Amino acid sequence: AISSLDSVNTALITALIDNPDRALANATVYLDMLGRITASWMWVRQAITACAALSSDLHQSDKDFYNGKLQAARYYLHWELPQIEPQAALLTALEGTPFEMQNNWF
Repeated sequence: AISSLDSVNTALITALIDNPDRALANATVYLDMLGRITASWMWVRQAITACAALSSDLHQSDKDFYNGKLQAARYYLHWELPQIEPQAALLTALEGTPFEMQNNWF
């Protein structure tokens, strides 16, 4: 995910020099991608804490809580994080469909 973000950042920074409007045309997609990566990092941190807690002697309700955290982290990392790949592809290609819309077409 960080590698994809780095590639996107490089492409967008390069494009900002020559064509800032096109580089910024898909800012919403960029923010969504960055948000998914940030949330994934937060889930990984929670999963690390949950694993550490589960290695100690806990009441069953606490074990259930930490196992729930681990399952939620698995879900996010397996279902949400992979959605950054098509976003990264659109962003690095500087896909311009949103930018090319004309006011008189409404």
